[in-house]
Amino acid sequence: MPYAAKGKIAFEETAFHESEVFIEITEDEYMEALDGMQNGLEVTIDDGFKVAFPPPPPPPTEQELAAAALARRDQALSVAAIRIAPLQDAVDLGDETPADMAALKQWKQYRVGLNRIEQQAEFPLAIDWPVMPS
Repeated sequence: MPYAAKGKIAFEETAFHESEVFIEITEDEYMEALDGMQNGLEVTIDDGFKVAFPPPPPPPTEQELAAAALARRDQALSVAAIRIAPLQDAVDLGDETPADMAALKQWKQYRVGLNRIEQQAEFPLAIDWPVMPS
């Protein structure tokens, strides 16, 4: 006889842990569950046997949004530092061109903008990301 628990099906009771709640199901329900699980559905037994789409994940918290934004910012700051370094070297050596100076200014403005995202009024719910220089 087949059995079902939250997210699981089996033909043996011993397939479940002692603390797991499971119910007896029919062979047709077992096949329905097997087919559903192969197609991204979830087995539940809270209000009787059901095979349905899993509930959507909860929306991220403000802390999670902030952490993701700061990680994205830090990655962009790393790219900016790599782009700024040779341009700044040219300036330091007195070997800069007008194009170097223009690019250096754009990259530094970009880096400053990145560094200020936390100061935006809606951070982390809405962020006006600076545009990376080309």
